[in-house]
Amino acid sequence: MVTGMGAVSAFGWGLATLTGPVFRGETAIRRQRIGALPGAPETWAARLEAPLPSGTFDRRVEDADRVSQMAVFAADEALSMAGLSPRSIGAVAWGTGYGGAATMEDAYARLFFGRTDVAGRVSPLTVPKAMTHAAAAGIAARFGLECPVTTYSCACASSAVAIGEAFLGIRDGRFDVALVGGSEALIVPGVVRAWESLSALAKPDNLGRLCGPFDKGRNGLVLGEGAGCLLLESLEHAQRREASVLGECAGYGNVNDPACVTQPHAGPQAKAMRLALSQCGARPEDVAYVNAHGTGTQAGDAAEIDALNQIFGECATVVSSTKGSTGHLMGAAGAIEAVICLQTMQMGHYPPGTAVLEPDDAIGFSLVTHPIPVRRSGMFLSNSFAFGGTNVSLAFSPVG
Repeated sequence: MVTGMGAVSAFGWGLATLTGPVFRGETAIRRQRIGALPGAPETWAARLEAPLPSGTFDRRVEDADRVSQMAVFAADEALSMAGLSPRSIGAVAWGTGYGGAATMEDAYARLFFGRTDVAGRVSPLTVPKAMTHAAAAGIAARFGLECPVTTYSCACASSAVAIGEAFLGIRDGRFDVALVGGSEALIVPGVVRAWESLSALAKPDNLGRLCGPFDKGRNGLVLGEGAGCLLLESLEHAQRREASVLGECAGYGNVNDPACVTQPHAGPQAKAMRLALSQCGARPEDVAYVNAHGTGTQAGDAAEIDALNQIFGECATVVSSTKGSTGHLMGAAGAIEAVICLQTMQMGHYPPGTAVLEPDDAIGFSLVTHPIPVRRSGMFLSNSFAFGGTNVSLAFSPVG
């Protein structure tokens, strides 16, 4: 059972700042200069401009990398919504692809550009702030947790894996309560240049559109940042304390595609969706909505369209990708999109894909291109398909 949620996105700090814009089909993508050093790139990105709200947390959080600040904020919001004591948490499962990217960027700037008055002096806190496990460790420190705290780093599927593995832990009786999700704050000059060199970043078309997942004119992804967190409980634990339930995490499919690090294939993606449904005894026709991975790249969207057609081509299932609103949060994408799926149950509206004027001709399912009411009850799926081959699908169901 999901009894709490928290979020940080380019729209702002907190779940409330995310929900309205995403469900109205708005976008947080802006043209931005990334960094202040000579040669700093300009790019289209969904980056949160506002700093951590002052006085929110203690000095340890305020001094942490943004990836950890976002993690702690989202986890704090989820736990507060659930109305649960930190003492009840039996596990933390967190996902991130890059860890403290800003901290590493600062270290390189100090080392190679003499950024401080002591040229070449790298901060002694660089390692603990930049390590991939820093965000999960920050959550544990915030709540004084001694339970298992685990970080998953599987590129764009990182936080989806974290949610799925915690779901299995609760199902198997290893613990009753878990804080799960992911965070990413990778919009720094070095990372932007790396993605530019891969020729994966979107550029505006002649209509000024950016990042149109599943559109004929799609031409790449847009980097985003933020965090998403869910508070998962066993049914028995939630019932004992008469918790308000937001939805149920009901299935988890995780399939690896070993063929190519960067070229996705439809077969493993379809298999991941089938596994997620089979775990909860559901059929494709039981699925009302899919929040697709849908990054806006030519090859990535084509593979997912094929996979979705295989599963839902004969069904009334509707599909959208919300990355045109939030950008692609990489390791945190699965978490923020799981939050959006659960919010769909609360809002009663499907979140639309943005910048979609001409859906791809290969699409055999219903693509949501503008806000429309939820038309029927059923399961929701959230897909996360990563570089390296990790393909994850999470199934959520409404409760009551």
